[in-house]
Amino acid sequence: MSEVGARHAVPETMGREVGAGARGYGEAAVAVAADPANWELWDAPAGQREVLYQRFPEFTCLCPRSGYPDFATVHLVTVPNRQVLELKHLKLWLNSFRERRISHEQATADILETLARELDLHYAFILMEYTPRGNLLTIPMIEYRHPRLENLRQNDPLHLALANAARVRDHLIARAIGPDPP
Repeated sequence: MSEVGARHAVPETMGREVGAGARGYGEAAVAVAADPANWELWDAPAGQREVLYQRFPEFTCLCPRSGYPDFATVHLVTVPNRQVLELKHLKLWLNSFRERRISHEQATADILETLARELDLHYAFILMEYTPRGNLLTIPMIEYRHPRLENLRQNDPLHLALANAARVRDHLIARAIGPDPP
C-alpha cells in the first residue's frame, strides 16, 4: 500500500488490473472513494475562513422506481472547519452514486449529511439541479449549520465567511428557480 494524503492508504494495484472481469481504473477508483474512510483529506488553510463553491455537472444516479438514470448538476457551498476533501476524491465519491437507486431528495440529503459529518463542516449548502423528467423540474436543496455556530461572537471572522456563503447560496437559488413572480 502507498500512503495517500494524511489519512488513508490506497492499494498499489488500484486500477492497474486489465482483462476479463477486472475493473478499469475508473471503476476501481470509484469503488474505493465510495467509502469515506478511504477519502484523502487535507488541512484547511490555517487562519483563513474561506468559502468553497464546487460544481459537479456530471452527477448521475438511478431512479428508485424505474431504474432509469437521473442526471443533475451538484452545487456545493461549504465553509470548512479543519479539513477539506481532495477534489479527485470528491469527484470519485459523487460518481459512486451512478449505480445507486435513490431519490433526488435522498441523494441530496446523503451528500450533505456525509460531507458535514466526515469533514466536520461549519456550514454547507447543496443545490441539485436535476434534468427534467416527465416535464417536471426538481431542484432539492438543503442547508446545514453546525451547532457550534449558535454562540458565535460578532467579531469572529467566521461571520464574514458565513455571510459570503449566504450570498453564494442566494445567487444559486435565484439562478436555479428564477426571480420572484411580480
